[in-house]
Amino acid sequence: MKLYETTVVIDSTLKADEVRSQNDKIVNFISNHGGNVVKVDDWGKRRLAYEIKKKQYGFYLQVRFSGPEALPQLLEREYRLNESILRYLTVKVDPLVLKEEQRAQKAAVDESEVEAWDEIPVDVEDEEPVS
Repeated sequence: MKLYETTVVIDSTLKADEVRSQNDKIVNFISNHGGNVVKVDDWGKRRLAYEIKKKQYGFYLQVRFSGPEALPQLLEREYRLNESILRYLTVKVDPLVLKEEQRAQKAAVDESEVEAWDEIPVDVEDEEPVS
C-alpha cells in the first residue's frame, strides 16, 4: 500500500453540518475501499486564488491515507460526481517529504525542551562558589 494525500475544496455556501458531512463522506469512502486514513487536516474556510463557479471562498480539507493503487482513481471519480466539491488533487506522498516532516517535528520537540529548561528559575545565591 502506498501513501497518498488528497486535498479538496468544498463549496463555501454549504452549511457547517453539510461541510462536516462531506468531510466524513470522504474519510468513510477511503476506509470503505481498503484505505487507512493516517491524518485529516481541516484547513477551514479560505479565500480562493481565483473564482471557481463564481465562488470566492471554499472549505479546504486535506486527508493523508494509505491504500491500494486503484483507490485514488476511485476517489477522484467520487469527487467528479459530487457537485459540492469545487476542486481536488490527489498525489502520492514522497518518502523524502515524510523524512523531512519527522525531522522538523523532532527539531520542534527539542526546541520546546530547551525552552522549558530556560524557564526554570535558578537561584544564584544557593550555589556555592567554586574554589
